[in-house]
Amino acid sequence: MRRLRPRRRNSPPPTRICPRVERRPGSDGEHRLQDAYGTRERAERFYNDQFRDRLLPRMVEFVRRMEMVFIATADASGDCDASLRAGSPGFLRVLDDRTLAYPEYRGNGVLASLGNLSENPHIGLLMIDVVEDLIGLHVNGRAHVLDNDTFATRYPGHGEQAEG
Repeated sequence: MRRLRPRRRNSPPPTRICPRVERRPGSDGEHRLQDAYGTRERAERFYNDQFRDRLLPRMVEFVRRMEMVFIATADASGDCDASLRAGSPGFLRVLDDRTLAYPEYRGNGVLASLGNLSENPHIGLLMIDVVEDLIGLHVNGRAHVLDNDTFATRYPGHGEQAEG
């Protein structure tokens, strides 16, 4: 049996040192699978070389050329929807290095993306150039749905959003 000694009267309480944990991009699930399938090193290279927290100038030019974007949303229960948005180059607007905007056109009236965003603001945008650069750009973040007047007030000089 081990005998515990009482702490000396003037000694500080024991300190627990916890290693600093840096937040890696991606989910815990993808990290577990990277370890299970031996792709962690490759994933780390991707995170370090290609993952950014803002749009770089080359990305901004890429976005401005796009004529289509795929939009991924999910409702509060996690049920997903992927939709295509298309327009002339420039319909997808870069408001700053962390903010994009796109018009919500009339469409089929289902409003699946907007409905999902009203419950869950997480959004994924995928732009693909299959002609010039043969590359894609993923942008993930949170969305805010704004009417035309609010958009024009909040982002003056970026024109009006298209009517729905």
